[in-house]
Formats: sequence, structure tokens, C-alpha cells
Amino acid sequence: MGAEGLSRPAGAPILEVRRLCKDFVQSGGALKKGIVLNAVADISFDMHEGEILCLLGESGCGKTTLARMLMHLVRPTSGTIALDGVEVQDMGERQFRKMRRAIQMVYQNPFDCLDPSRRVGSLLAEPLKLWFGDLSSDERRSRIENVLVECGLDPECVGKRPKEFSGGQLQRLAIARALLVRPRLLIADEIVSALDVPIQNQILQLLTTMKEEHRFTVLFITHDLSVARKVSDRVMVMKQGQLAAIGPTSDVLDRSDDPYIQKLSASVFTFEGA
Repeated sequence: MGAEGLSRPAGAPILEVRRLCKDFVQSGGALKKGIVLNAVADISFDMHEGEILCLLGESGCGKTTLARMLMHLVRPTSGTIALDGVEVQDMGERQFRKMRRAIQMVYQNPFDCLDPSRRVGSLLAEPLKLWFGDLSSDERRSRIENVLVECGLDPECVGKRPKEFSGGQLQRLAIARALLVRPRLLIADEIVSALDVPIQNQILQLLTTMKEEHRFTVLFITHDLSVARKVSDRVMVMKQGQLAAIGPTSDVLDRSDDPYIQKLSASVFTFEGA
């Protein structure tokens, strides 16, 4: 049964993560062979409809590994992941496939995720054909045009290829493609870190506007606390694979006496968008 078919109590979490762990056994080098690396260790949290939870931490703290487990790209060593009340961590790929529409991801470099040989119309039509096979070609075209307009792009761009767009436009296309399938949860992995500051501001504003209009939930991964302050309802800080703090943004970032969080706050780039 897919996520849409579930009857869930009002206010129930969309995502429930409990005691999630991921260990990697190192195989290279005589001195490191067999050493177990605890990439994610005993992480628990919930996410609710319509919120933006920012996942913060230094490089190598486990943010990407956590995201890949949520996306069913890496199998956890232990713990549970429940999407709309359905545990998915032990599902095979075929079983999880019907859940995949409910959780989408936008990556840091959109060019790596958009086939440069294909036109935008084809790239955007593909997920609709996969998940909404009963739509006619006219209905697909209408839905694509609508989401392009919502994302601040000219519908005529469907005839272009990715190389004809700027970095900010490509990120808008990546967001549009993810939103076409109407996900419950969107994972945004460092989606503005490679963009100039004015473009960062435009993408962040787009994300918050679309979140309000469509009521999806966002896990926003970033190393930049100033970006987190701008977009998040809550923040979750990871340190060496463990959960260092989670809570309302101002409580964690402004009132924490944790030296790690204070150091993180002092060392990151400051976002200066309007």
C-alpha cells in the first residue's frame, strides 16, 4: 500500500526515524582494514507536514549518509524509517518503488542530475509518465507548463537543453521536476551552496513559497547557519554521526551552550540575501 492510501491521524508525523544507525567497515589499507566507521549513530527525529527542518553539521558528520538512507539508496545497519506510518527501511527495491514518489531529492549540482542530451520537455515528462500514466499528453503538457511558471521559468524553455541554462535556472528545473510528482517529503541537499548570493536568495524564496502553496515537507541539508535561519522552522545539528541538538531554530542556534554549535555558528559563511 502506498503512502497516499493510508488513513493517518491529524498531525501525525510524515516521517518517523527511530534509533537509525549506519556502519561502514573499512577495507582499504592494512592498518584500517576491518575498522568499523559509525557514519550515523542512534539518530531519532520526526517531521510534520509543511515544515522545513534544516540538517546542519560539518562535512563528514553523516548528513549525506542520513539522506541516502531516507531515499532508500543506502540500507541502515539498524533502526527504523517510517513514511506516513509505513516502515520502509527493510523493503526491497521493488516494494519501495511505489513509495518513491512520496519522497524526492534535489541535489547540489543540478547539471549532474539532468541529462544534457535531452530537452527539458522530455526530462519533465518522464516522471509524469512513470507515476501518472493515465494522463494524456495534453494533461502532461499543462502540468509541466504550470509548474514551470510556478518555479519562475518560461514554459517555452521545454525545447531547450540543460546546457542552455544558468546554474540558478537549472536548480529551478530540478525543483520543478521533483514537484511534478507531488511528493510528501522533499530532501534538498546543499541546493544553494554553489550559487551566487542573489541567486541563493531567489531559490530559497522559491522553495519557501512552493512549500506553503503545496504543503510538502522539506529536509534542507546545509552547512550554513545563516541559510538555516532564513528558511527553517526547526534545525537538527549532527556531530560525528550523532544528534547534537534538535529544536526550534532560535532555541538551538541562539541559546545553545554547546561549544560545537557555537563553533559551527562562528565559522560558517554568512548569507546576505534580502
